[in-house]
Amino acid sequence: MAKKKIMLFIVEGPTDETALSTVLNRIFSSESVKFQVVHGDVLTQDFVAPDQIVAAVNEQIKLFRKNVYKSSDFCKVVHLADTDGVFIPDDAVIMEDTEGRRYPFYTDSQILTPEPANIIDRNMRKSRNIARLSSIGKIAGIPYSFYYFSCNLDHVLHGRNNLSEAEKIMCARDFDLKYADDPNGFIRFMKDESFAVQGTYSETWTFIKQGSRSLERYSNFGIELPERCQWEP
Repeated sequence: MAKKKIMLFIVEGPTDETALSTVLNRIFSSESVKFQVVHGDVLTQDFVAPDQIVAAVNEQIKLFRKNVYKSSDFCKVVHLADTDGVFIPDDAVIMEDTEGRRYPFYTDSQILTPEPANIIDRNMRKSRNIARLSSIGKIAGIPYSFYYFSCNLDHVLHGRNNLSEAEKIMCARDFDLKYADDPNGFIRFMKDESFAVQGTYSETWTFIKQGSRSLERYSNFGIELPERCQWEP
């Protein structure tokens, strides 16, 4: 029997892996689905610039490989990232400093923060890195696709924003319980036209850059998924 190729998912946090790992293993059962958790946002870490972002993502792939795997062991790298509202106009970043509120605080039309200049700078840097990553098809010779969850993965999967870490863990576990043995239900969910952006890969990236859409609940990950999964419990 031929050895399965690795389908590597790069995600921001451990709760992303909790929510998605089991169901994606069901859906892509002909591959060996693995996760590389960044524990942060590789698009903004260390103020990485557009001419460095591909190397920064490749470094995450290298961390997973650990001199064990070769490029030929991979069928694909799938990178999942939050938009964090980075494409909104600067005047939608609003000064606010309310005691007890965690910042930045995201609404469907604004980012609230005690430090607007820092968020505006972050948005500029991250949007440039997104433009670079969404325009390439390979990293280190491995096919590469880049998908977004807007405003973040919790927003898309759970319909909630601004979650605490404890809430993220609880929601991720609940999501896994709901879809782990229902991969076709997950596929239907991720292709739901109420938030699943339609069109080609390029068209979905053009869509999210308009107006306040990078704060609203959208994702283009559905185009990576098959129409139906053959896995049976």
